[in-house]
Amino acid sequence: SAVNASNAEPLTTAGGESIQHGADSSDLEALSANMASAIASAMASTGSPAMPTAYTESGSCGGSVSIPDNQVNFNNAPSGPMTFNITFTNYCDVSLGAHYLMNGQVVFSFVDISNPAAGFTIDYDSFTINDGTGPLTINLKVDCSDLRTCSIVSDYIGGDGGIYRVADFSFAGDASTGFSGSATFYHPAHGSVSITASNVTYGSCGSFPDGGTITANGLTGTAQIIFNGDCSYAITYDDGAGDTGVINGSFI
Repeated sequence: SAVNASNAEPLTTAGGESIQHGADSSDLEALSANMASAIASAMASTGSPAMPTAYTESGSCGGSVSIPDNQVNFNNAPSGPMTFNITFTNYCDVSLGAHYLMNGQVVFSFVDISNPAAGFTIDYDSFTINDGTGPLTINLKVDCSDLRTCSIVSDYIGGDGGIYRVADFSFAGDASTGFSGSATFYHPAHGSVSITASNVTYGSCGSFPDGGTITANGLTGTAQIIFNGDCSYAITYDDGAGDTGVINGSFI
C-alpha cells in the first residue's frame, strides 16, 4: 500500500508489535525443521514390533513435547503421509535461550514420514511463547518443501484487538539487546508494507517497543518511527508526492 499522512502512524505503531512476533516465529521455523527431522528419525528407529505406544522428547533445558498414544501407530504406516498433533508443555530448547518457554498444540503433517526432506507443514494454533518479556500468542504456519526451504506466515492479535500478519521475515537479536532485520507487515485496514527494524527492544511498554527504529516502505511513500524508553514515539513520513511531516505520540 501507499504510505502517507493518514496511515503512517497506524502502520508504524502496529508494525512495532510485529517485530517481536516475527522474531519469535522465526525461531520456531528453525526449531520446527529440526524437530520434524528428529521425530521422523525416532519413528524410523522404532519401526519394529517392540515400538513404544507414544513418543516423548524432552527439551534440552526443560519441559517436553509429546504425541499421545492414540496417534502413534508406526507399524501400520512406516512410510507415506502422516499427521500428528503434538503437545508442548513448558518446552525449552537451549538453542533459543533458557528463557524461552513454549506451550500449546502443534499439527505436523508429513508428505512421507520416512523422508522428512520430501516436505511437511506445521501449524501452530494459539501457541504460546514466553520469551522473557511476557507471553506471546502465535498463530503460525510453516510450509517446507524440504528441511531447508520453508515459507512462514504468522498471524497475531495486536494490542488494539486487530488481527495482523507478518511474513517473509528475517530477524536477529533479542528483546533486551534489540531485534534487527526485515519483514512484510500486513495491516487489516491499510494493507501491506515492507518494514526494516534496527535495534528494536521490548520490556517497558508492554507489547510495543521501548527503543530502536522501524522504517516502513510502501508502493509509494515511506515512514520511520523512533521508539523511546518512556513509551513515546516520533514518526517522520514522506508520501513521495511532496507531503512530509512529523507525528509525535505515546503508547501510554
